Amino acid sequence: MNAQELQIGSVAVSVVLSIILRMVYGTWEVGPRWKPWIAVGLGMILAFVAMWVSSSILDSKAIVSFLVQGFMTGSTATGLYELTKSRAEIQ
Repeated sequence: MNAQELQIGSVAVSVVLSIILRMVYGTWEVGPRWKPWIAVGLGMILAFVAMWVSSSILDSKAIVSFLVQGFMTGSTATGLYELTKSRAEIQ
């Protein structure tokens, strides 16, 4: 695994996660307490899938790296969703 593969995976995971979260939050009524948990959980799941697809070497370092990446992507997606939602409410 090199830096280029990790960067491509992070871009794909963040875009796919944003789309999935928009679909989940638009389809079901999710309380504000559960939105961060759903985003982080889905981010970690998507990162785990990206690891299986893009990484040829599956060792503990790769697993931890991708799971941390998924956690950070889910956390960021939570903040971005709330930011865009608050901007839409202001306008």
